[in-house]
Amino acid sequence: MSRIQSAIKRRAISWAGQLTQLAKSFAPAHLRPYIHSRVEEQQTKFIIRTTVNRKENPLPKYGSADARAQEYGSGLQARRGAKRKYPIVPKTGKFLAFRWDVADANPDQFKILPDGRVLLPKVNHPGIQAANQGQGYIGPAVKELRKRARKELDLDIRQAILGDLRQSFGKKS
Repeated sequence: MSRIQSAIKRRAISWAGQLTQLAKSFAPAHLRPYIHSRVEEQQTKFIIRTTVNRKENPLPKYGSADARAQEYGSGLQARRGAKRKYPIVPKTGKFLAFRWDVADANPDQFKILPDGRVLLPKVNHPGIQAANQGQGYIGPAVKELRKRARKELDLDIRQAILGDLRQSFGKKS
């Protein structure tokens, strides 16, 4: 591996760590421990992948689509995919039971359980806005890292080229 490739790989590894920290700073608290970045080497390219390991998340309350919804929004507020309400149906049983302020304000229009939860056969959920006021958490992290990345990369490449020149002229690098 040439000095330039080594410099780029070291910089990519550094950026992966920075990207993880930035994404965690923008992410909702329940996702932060599960955000990771890694560097993948593909021929002459180094790719940084930032992901959320949903399998590690011990909170069953947050479904597998939550990390994506927190990045891009969902339902009517989605920045990617179809913008529509999506149905939520019971996994077991015939009804969903949950607290809902609309039902509290209109108790004569809904079946209310003794503990105050509304009982419905299904709901059409409007979705959620992405985290960070609709900006997501990985996108803003990448944007922030790009601001400083060019300067860091220019310096690393310059030093690698100078090291190669010194070596080609027989000087210690």
